[in-house]
This record gives sequence, C-alpha cells and structure tokens, in this order.
Amino acid sequence: MEFLAWLAPSLSQAEWWAHGTIFVVNILLLLLAKPFLNFITVGHASSKNTLRLFRSLNVVILVLHALDLALLRISDNYQHSFIKVGLSFAAIYTALLGYSLLCYLSRRRFGIEKTIDEKTIYLDTYSSRLIDIILLFVVVLATIYALIKIWGADSMLETTGIFGILAAFLAFTSSSWAPDIIGGLIILNTQMLEDGDVVIVEGFPDEYVISKVTLFYVVLYDVRNNHRTLIRNNRFVSSKIDNLSRVASNDGIRQRLVYKIGYPDFTKLEGEGKTKAIAGFNTRVDRMFNSAFEKCVQNKNVKINEVKPFEWAMTNAGDYALHYSLWVYLARIPNTKVTATIRKHLMGTLHQVNEAVYQASLSENISLATPVLNQVSIDPPEQQS
Repeated sequence: MEFLAWLAPSLSQAEWWAHGTIFVVNILLLLLAKPFLNFITVGHASSKNTLRLFRSLNVVILVLHALDLALLRISDNYQHSFIKVGLSFAAIYTALLGYSLLCYLSRRRFGIEKTIDEKTIYLDTYSSRLIDIILLFVVVLATIYALIKIWGADSMLETTGIFGILAAFLAFTSSSWAPDIIGGLIILNTQMLEDGDVVIVEGFPDEYVISKVTLFYVVLYDVRNNHRTLIRNNRFVSSKIDNLSRVASNDGIRQRLVYKIGYPDFTKLEGEGKTKAIAGFNTRVDRMFNSAFEKCVQNKNVKINEVKPFEWAMTNAGDYALHYSLWVYLARIPNTKVTATIRKHLMGTLHQVNEAVYQASLSENISLATPVLNQVSIDPPEQQS
C-alpha cells in the first residue's frame, strides 16, 4: 500500500475523478466492443479486423494513460505528452465509433428493409449513402479540430494551414476517389441492384452475388468458384450488368441448352412417306423434351418453373447434326448470399435437365452423339527386311 501511495501522483480530487472516469469508460468500451459492433452491423458481416482495431485502440489508450500517471509522479516538468497521444487516439476512436453508429441509424431511417437468409436487414439507399458521406465529412472535420485543440495548435495561422493542406490533398487526389463515390451513389439510385442479387458483369464470365456496395467498391461473391471479388464502383456502373434476381416476368429466368441430333436417313422415302417420317421424327423429339420436363417436375431438387413447360426449336442445320435449342424457365432465385445454394439453383438445375434429356433420348431411341462420317484407318508400317 505504501508503494502504491508513493507511486500515485499528487492530484486533486477533481483530477482523480477525471482520470478514473477515463479509465472506467475505456475498460467498458474494451469489454463491450464486440456486442456493440454486432449491434450496429446487424445483418452485415462484422469484420474481425474492425473489432481488433477498436480493442487495440483501447489497449493503447490504457497504456498511455498509465504511463502518463507514472511520469507525473516521477517528473515535475512532465508536459503530458503521453496523455496527449492517448487523447488523440481517443478522438480517433470516438470518431470511428460515432460514425459507425450514425451510419447504422441512417440505414434504419432512410434505408430499405430486406430479408436475406431468413434475416431481416437494412440496406443502404441513395438517401442513406448521401447522408453517410455528409456525416463522414463532418466527423473528419470535427476530429481534426479536436486534434488541433489537444496539441495546442489552435492559432488562426496553424488552424487554417492544417485545413488548407487537407483541402489541397483532397483536390489533388479527387480523381482517384470521387468517381467511385459517385458510382456508388448511381448504383444505389437505380434501385435495381441490392445486396443478395445475383448478377453477371460484362467482361467477367461468372455469376456473382452482391455482398455489399461500399463507399468505393462493390464486394462480390463468385458463385462458381466460391471466392470474393472486388470491383471499383466506377468500373462496375460503367459495365453492362445482368441481374438474374430481377426477372422480366413471372415465368422466371430463361436459359438455353443446345443438343445435336444426327440427321435421320430419309433418302429411301419419297412423297407422303417421307412427310410422315419427318413428322414422326419431330414427334419423337417432342416426346423426348416433354418427358424430360415431366421428370424434372417430379424431382424437387430441380429448380424450374413447374407451370412453364420447356420450349424447343431446331435452330441450326449443321454439317454433321441438327441443332435443337431447349429453353428452360428457372424458378426465382432465393434471397441468399450462400454461393452453394445459388450454385445448386442455377448450375445444378441445368445439369439435371441435361441428365433428364439424355435419359429421355434413350427411351425415344434418339442419339445425341454427333455422328462420325469419316473413318480414318492407319496402316501398320512396313517391316524392313
């Protein structure tokens, strides 16, 4: 106890209350960082890096606070450098925490409500994003002003110089960040692209799920390859985007499959006999596709529109086979960000349709193999005597 009494600096009761309050608040924020972040990011992925950042700032402020108290006891000429650094970190911490909370309130007030993976979340809109940008500008200015006050650089010349440097920096770098901010606002203003939508972006061969439209880029999940992709907002909005989650009618997404059927041999038939043979061949093809549709309807793992039969037509008469196009109408894509679910819905359905058509072709004795018209024979080399 005597050692602790000697170690503690001689401070007034008001100063001890101030230090104690800072210490208690810092400990509470350190312990409650995770539940608080989970609250303000409800429905969104709470980044572990963000949690580490907040807790690291708490620890740094605690260490600097303790060092400041220790140096107050050791040196009478101590200028509170550590506590100034700690207060600077505290100002940054408060800015990050306050901005996160304000963005959450902005989404609740001006965002839209959507259910994804059976969870109700609030998504950003043009209005909420515009308010977030204004809040970001205000929070940054307030934080810089607080830092100026903490370090005592609050003369008119110093203050205007700092803000002048900041303005010049933003002006010179605006070509790097301004187009992406505007692109993000355009994406949100269209109201055609939302979190959880499945899209195809021009120049990219795969399907993607929109995870989040951030301030500068769009976070996407690659459905086929199960990884994350980042595209800058300006590039994303400048591309042609097909939104598979927004269909043009209740029929669903229309997908095309092509099958090659060898030419039937009608050379020995003439007149009415040839006409009947052609009609019979078309009937067999029709039965094949109708049978495939019935099998797909019975299989609940095949996500097709059960009230919309397959459509087919002969779309090309190639050199070796007739090309038949089959149009399949898929059921609506569920509101989910789970790539495995979407992969089964899109790719898995088409794979099972292919299997059903193949099985039906065997029943109708129709070959889907391209016939080999040329036979190549290789004579064995002559043996040298």
